[in-house]
Amino acid sequence: MSQIQQLSYLVIESNKADEWTSYAADFLGMQVAKDADGSLRVRMDSRPFRFLIKKAAGREASEDLSAIGLEVASAEALASLRSQVAAAGVAVHDGTPQELADRKVQAMFWLSDPHGLRIEITYNPLECSNDVNLPSIPGGFLTGELGFGHIAIGAPDLPKCEAFYKDVLGFKLSDYIVQEIQGFPINFTFFHVNPRHHTLALAGLPTPYRLNHFMVEVQSIDVVGEAMERAKRAGISFYMNLGRHPNDRMLSFYAFSPSNFAVEFGTGGLQIQDDETWPIKTYDAISVWGHKD
Repeated sequence: MSQIQQLSYLVIESNKADEWTSYAADFLGMQVAKDADGSLRVRMDSRPFRFLIKKAAGREASEDLSAIGLEVASAEALASLRSQVAAAGVAVHDGTPQELADRKVQAMFWLSDPHGLRIEITYNPLECSNDVNLPSIPGGFLTGELGFGHIAIGAPDLPKCEAFYKDVLGFKLSDYIVQEIQGFPINFTFFHVNPRHHTLALAGLPTPYRLNHFMVEVQSIDVVGEAMERAKRAGISFYMNLGRHPNDRMLSFYAFSPSNFAVEFGTGGLQIQDDETWPIKTYDAISVWGHKD
């Protein structure tokens, strides 16, 4: 059983601070603050950030995901998971005081997944006393115990990645999608750590960038529609148009970010309340309808 409770934040390496400021504030409807070093903290709820946009000083940025933050409930859970990861033969590293201050957490260790993605396991994140201002998002984003949303990443060695997230970190299997694309079957595997249908999607194919997309969820289709209109007015390109997925039943669209990945903006995602009775299925398409150009 996983001791991880949620996907709490992403760290993205980008030298496009101005573009990300406009994208996050004007399109996504979030709050953006800039650190003294030029990093951006993008806020969507009571946390001081859910997305940390870090500059690549003196070099070209990857414009990609550089780390994910996963959260546990207690210091005891942190120590237990650290021992579990080390026992599996995975190298673990304690967070430095500077890293703890930067991530605004009390404690942290980190490790790398089979394809080199930095995974930060954290405990006791800072909570903001002032309310977040989200005038474009009536009802706010669906976060709390569900985390900020989900991510989809490329996994060229899919079996190795599946085993790592399931057996080492304790993620729970949600379901599969196998879709034929240009005559070849592409495998997708979905995992969860809380009631949100999936926290992590693995795409079993080589990708030029680590992150395919991250997802944020709102309270109604009207908020989704208004976001689509904002994207159109801003000239933001769509990766996928409005549609519904068969497994999590999310009604969503995807818009390209200033970096090399998309953001899924959706509503109505399915939640898994009982793992014992949850039927694991394999679907033959990523969309019931829509999402195509």
